[in-house]
Amino acid sequence: MKKYISVAMLILCVVGCGKSETEKLEEKISVTEINQSNVSSKGEHDFIKNEEGFIVHMKDIKLLLKHLQTSINKEDWKAIQQDTKKLKNASPVVFTGENKDNLPKEFVQLDVQFHLDTLELVNACQEKNKDKAMAAFFKVVNGCDECHAKFNPKETSASWFH
Repeated sequence: MKKYISVAMLILCVVGCGKSETEKLEEKISVTEINQSNVSSKGEHDFIKNEEGFIVHMKDIKLLLKHLQTSINKEDWKAIQQDTKKLKNASPVVFTGENKDNLPKEFVQLDVQFHLDTLELVNACQEKNKDKAMAAFFKVVNGCDECHAKFNPKETSASWFH
């Protein structure tokens, strides 16, 4: 726990002044998630082999989605291409470190839907259509919300993305 507090304090000291809104949001998410992960009890997700590693990957996806939303709003298609490529390669099932046959069926189904929604987002972004991209983006976010509601009920708000 001291390690997490030290890291949070270091981040605050290093990037203290002149932060953009995105950086402020990222820091707020990081501090909140550190606190949530400290509260989480061992064995909460029995199907995850390395819960700490899994949480790190989920945080990476959240930050990636935040950056992607900003990029879509700005229509920064180069950044969008990089972000969607990373997102397409993300896999909550893989991040568990467990064989998918040993995972809850609903978790695997949500992962499959995540990939389908992500591919839809990639295609919408390749068309460089902001409206289509935002609609596909929020499909991905809603899928994340659905999975978090089922498998991470300790979330502090209805949507982890807010």
